Amino acid sequence: MVHVNDPRVQWGIPAAQVVRITATSWLTAATDLLATIAPLPPTNTHSRRVMIVRGDDNRETALLAVGPIGVIEVDPADILPLPDELTVASPQISAIVVANDASLALLFKPSAVTSPDDRAS
Repeated sequence: MVHVNDPRVQWGIPAAQVVRITATSWLTAATDLLATIAPLPPTNTHSRRVMIVRGDDNRETALLAVGPIGVIEVDPADILPLPDELTVASPQISAIVVANDASLALLFKPSAVTSPDDRAS
């Protein structure tokens, strides 16, 4: 999993779906995943990158990654399914991951993420 230690909420994407991680020049076109599920206060961190991910439909999406990025191994037993109510309310989240230090991270499905351009059409 490519893990983002975002100061707002830790999250990740399956590593197989990450095409590349790029510099901040893509920031204006990047989707803030956390803003797609709830209004959150802006963060003051200067550590910003963009992850280009490929969804199931083979479409590439630029995702804003605020905070340090790392690649972590996740034991399948540490991937917890979401309750049905949350799956319906937030289809872009596929599971909750329990890290070795017992912290939690949201696991996103890039194919279910809609960018602002998608919502405008």
